[in-house]
Amino acid sequence: MSIELLPFQTKASQQIVARYGLLVSDKRRPIEYMGWPTPFYQALASLTGSGKTAILADTVSLLRAGMHLEPIVLWISKSKAVVDQTFANFEAGGKYEHLIPEFTTTYLGEAKIDQIHDDTRAFILLTTVGSFNQKSKGDGKLKVHQKDEDENDGALWEILAERKAPGASDRRPLIIVYDEAHNLSDQQTDLLLELEPDVILAASATMRTPGKLGQIIDRLKQAGWSAEAVSDADESPSRCLVTAIKSKEPVDAGLVKRQIVLGGYDTEMETTLNDMIEDFQLATLKADELEAGFLPKAIYVCRTNISQEDGTADNPHRPFNQRKAPPILIWRYLTEEKGIPADEIALYCDLKMSQKDYPAPEGFTLFSGGEDDFAVFSQGTYRHIIFNQSLQEGWDDPACCFAYIDKSMGSALQVEQVIGRVLRQPGARHYPDPLLNTANFYIRIDSKQEFPKILEIVRRKIASEMPDVKLDGFSDARDRRRARIEPKQTLSIPEIHIDADESVEPLTEAIASIHDYTADSVNIQGAGQLTRAVQQIGDGSKPSIETHVKDHSNRVIARWLVRRHMQSRYPEAVKTIDWADPKFEARIEITSVAAQQLREDAESLVDTYLSHAELSFEESNPYAVGAIFVRPDAIHVFTNAVHDGYSDLNGPELAVAQEIDGVGLPWARNPVNGGYSIPLLDKGESRRFFPDFLVWKDDKVIAIDPKGGFLLQTEAGRKLLAIRDEKGQQRVLVRFITEGTWSSETMKQTSNAGFSVWRMTTTGQIRCTSHADVAGAVKKALELK
Repeated sequence: MSIELLPFQTKASQQIVARYGLLVSDKRRPIEYMGWPTPFYQALASLTGSGKTAILADTVSLLRAGMHLEPIVLWISKSKAVVDQTFANFEAGGKYEHLIPEFTTTYLGEAKIDQIHDDTRAFILLTTVGSFNQKSKGDGKLKVHQKDEDENDGALWEILAERKAPGASDRRPLIIVYDEAHNLSDQQTDLLLELEPDVILAASATMRTPGKLGQIIDRLKQAGWSAEAVSDADESPSRCLVTAIKSKEPVDAGLVKRQIVLGGYDTEMETTLNDMIEDFQLATLKADELEAGFLPKAIYVCRTNISQEDGTADNPHRPFNQRKAPPILIWRYLTEEKGIPADEIALYCDLKMSQKDYPAPEGFTLFSGGEDDFAVFSQGTYRHIIFNQSLQEGWDDPACCFAYIDKSMGSALQVEQVIGRVLRQPGARHYPDPLLNTANFYIRIDSKQEFPKILEIVRRKIASEMPDVKLDGFSDARDRRRARIEPKQTLSIPEIHIDADESVEPLTEAIASIHDYTADSVNIQGAGQLTRAVQQIGDGSKPSIETHVKDHSNRVIARWLVRRHMQSRYPEAVKTIDWADPKFEARIEITSVAAQQLREDAESLVDTYLSHAELSFEESNPYAVGAIFVRPDAIHVFTNAVHDGYSDLNGPELAVAQEIDGVGLPWARNPVNGGYSIPLLDKGESRRFFPDFLVWKDDKVIAIDPKGGFLLQTEAGRKLLAIRDEKGQQRVLVRFITEGTWSSETMKQTSNAGFSVWRMTTTGQIRCTSHADVAGAVKKALELK
């Protein structure tokens, strides 16, 4: 199933490409040596699960479209598992195939020399660093450095460095993409720089720049480029070397889990595992009740060939039930004590076994990390995976919500390194039960003094890399259980979805008016650029950079251009378009008049969709208030709330909550991400509105939000206030409370004193009333008229 890019992802790729254009058009661009300008460098810094691969795929498509020759992309990762996973996503039927429509994907080791010579086709060559990382290429151990006996052109690596057809004057652009770039070494950098790339894109959740690459970056810095991440305004690229994704964006989009809970256990392995399995079984039950579409998974990270009792080497030449290696003990506990079927458990580690003399029991599935093991493992449906660090790189499964980490016996396992393996959110959405939105860690330690150190290390990592992911830690299992509060009664509210039926006809008319460029040979043409370093011979002068305008840039399909622009503005609108219309098959150059017009058409299609789409109720699928997580030491207790109390209320929210509670109506604090939400019909980056409080009164629900004033002057805000069912009745009443006195006629604040309550009248007019205090504002907000 293909994925649709989110606005923050398209913004990131557009920013990278705009910065590339800034460098190649700079006449003072630094050079490495004659004929090779300093390559464009950009680091994509983003947390695990935010869609780095999708962003990079979109980026290379945009870069290709502006180049005068079809580029070659060398896509590299340390792990073969990651490379194979990327290949599966890029090939026909893969979830990223539509992001790279003009590229042919193959493995570097399977590439043919004539493919590198063919400058009419764009290629993505996937490989691991191990395929080329060889200090001395002369010993011929690696295929890419060997000369093909059937072809006398030279080794593949040499041909890739030259990358031009025989007799051609220009060589093809080379884009190097290094996924998980924190693994890049100096030797690997030296080999890659031998290829004289035009672009280097480095992606990682944790950025580190090795020495040789650092020298290139230093030259760019001397030319005015900065390593401090900034977000560019539209049409105003900055000389910045880093594109950073704020953690709030993937969290709000539902791509990553919204919180991490760590538990420290100074106890035996069985007690720690028991607590995790209890929560695991509860999460499984909740996933089934909520029809989440996935079953939770758990990982178990431990040392391998040591004795759980004393840390000495475990003896593989003993009967299976006498072994003391942690992976075996965990497997036995899961199957023998907890009744988990053996076919749901996989071990992925270098566990030593004496299979001939002391065979493992039936159903014991061990992957030792061989060449094909990961592919076979990935095809399985294992819900419990026992592994050491060998599986951390390249493996992550959104369904994984639980992790047991054994740091006893002096283990060097780093908790913060495992977090990324559990951070992705299943289904790319948050659920009403917090267990399904949480990365739950159960850490076995030698002493209670060790856990605060672990917690502080993880806290620093969270603060620096993912500040919008909440972190809680418990050293007492009872506190962990007290942190979960179930609702005291069942309360539900109708879900609200986008009804786009009324937009279909206007969109059809709008598409009919879009010009058909399939037979156009003039407006589809646009200029490209070629940058060269020119060296005067004999006078000792330095090379100069020359930018030549070429007649053409590479062509793209109109469908890709229009669809992509709509995704960057409002992704839901893409689903309403009939993309089978033949005019979307037109091939145009991205710098052409036609391309600019199609972008404007795409913007108009989004506007048409938003102006005709409405919010409507979905009776068959009500949202039910679920359990919540609180901090037991910071809870505010309430009498009439559906939960015993809440711990995430700031000052203004607490004041509103206390006034609501005093009225005597049933109410709930609505959590962001996983709580009740309403779609926003707006081109802003926020896609859904989460009201702070829900109050049940008679047959209606009143959604009160003290922070929603920013929506008042938008069409999206008007539609929130005006939601009605098919009979014209308001089942959910949205009320905004803003500080100060406001005028509903001018929509401007007239005084800092008091509070204002906003609602919409039956005639569709936004009105506000002024109140001296919070009590008066809440009383007004709870009125049904």
